[in-house]
Amino acid sequence: MPSRRSHAVLAAVLACATSLPGLDVPDLTVPGTLGIQIKTSDPAEMEQVAKLGVRIMRRGFYWDTIETQKGVYDFSSYDVVVDKADALGVRLIGCLFANGKKLYEPSAPHQGRAIQTEAGRQGYAAWAAACAARYKGRNIYWEIWNEPNVQTFWRKGTHNSEEFADEYSRLVLAAAPAMRAADPGCFIMAGSVSNYWEPVYAWTEHCFKRGVLGSGIRAWSVHPYGVKTPEEHAAGGGGGHERMRALMRTHNNGVELPLINSERGFSVSKTEEGWSGGSLERALEFQAWHLVRQYMVDLMTGVRGTIWYEWGGDQFGLMGKDGKPRPAHRACETLVARLGGFAYAERIEAGSPQDYLLAFRHPDGRRMLVAWTAPPPGKAPDAYVEHSVALPAAAAAATVTVSVLGVESPLPSEGGTPVLRLSGAPQYVAY
Repeated sequence: MPSRRSHAVLAAVLACATSLPGLDVPDLTVPGTLGIQIKTSDPAEMEQVAKLGVRIMRRGFYWDTIETQKGVYDFSSYDVVVDKADALGVRLIGCLFANGKKLYEPSAPHQGRAIQTEAGRQGYAAWAAACAARYKGRNIYWEIWNEPNVQTFWRKGTHNSEEFADEYSRLVLAAAPAMRAADPGCFIMAGSVSNYWEPVYAWTEHCFKRGVLGSGIRAWSVHPYGVKTPEEHAAGGGGGHERMRALMRTHNNGVELPLINSERGFSVSKTEEGWSGGSLERALEFQAWHLVRQYMVDLMTGVRGTIWYEWGGDQFGLMGKDGKPRPAHRACETLVARLGGFAYAERIEAGSPQDYLLAFRHPDGRRMLVAWTAPPPGKAPDAYVEHSVALPAAAAAATVTVSVLGVESPLPSEGGTPVLRLSGAPQYVAY
């Protein structure tokens, strides 16, 4: 039987954008909310990324490379990126970040990337406003900073501390109004919060108490590392996406801003973040599964953007350092080829909370199931239990299943009845 999650609840999630003018968040039609992190200004490489069918590219806009003299901005290298994105028909997430800010904070109390002084905040706000003005009317989501809750991208101190939250909130409260003055229709999001751990929710709440949700931002972004599998993004030990939404409702008069997963990848090597465990020999296989499952879980929970980290790189890349595509690259191609134009409809009950049968519908009447089973929360990706489930009644006539890498096979049968054989690898069934 279909899960009776009220369509009214889903509609509320889809209608949660503010009434501010300008760009809106995309609906939940594949692949409108699917994106990839890039680190390139090379138009040819951007073309390669776009060939996968993704509709969003996240790219850093670095303060220190644009403003090398106070009040003098050189956007030439970024013009190339923005123009190419427009030509390819993809949306950019422009992450407004600083590798250095000595022009404004030559002797800040704690050296690092953090903006801590009023002079620094005003300098950053002026630069962010210049970015908004330069690209007014272009297809860009602006994101204020990258992972400001952790030392790596803020400064020395304590991860998720109230100090960090206070400093970041002051930055948002300076930058967002300045950007809106430069371009009233610009789309601004804040947060870029690293990990789904208990201290992260406390850090987020500190920011919300300081008024960032009312600063003029239109979305809150998260980087849901810190859990083993994508399914835990939805329900990670009482946290995850719903926890973030609940905090927004509590501190924003019951109103949610759209939630955007602006960075998450799954590593193929043992790293502090992004490594799910399990057999290292199967890491490339798991990565392919997780790309699809992360996007499916985000669609299921109404997340309005899912950015895979990243295009190229030894640990997280869809392309290895050798320039060759990995299985996750093929999984992304297959996902777009099979589901392009389909919109998420509902999750169908299959008898276990670890089983996922997600139904999608196309405007022309076609329907598709995406099906897999997940390990229990906190377990490695190979801790799933392979088993069979009955096909939903509506799909009883289906005869073929397509693997995560695009291989077609006849549906298995038990006692003469077609069944789905679930594993950690997503599969597609048209009906």
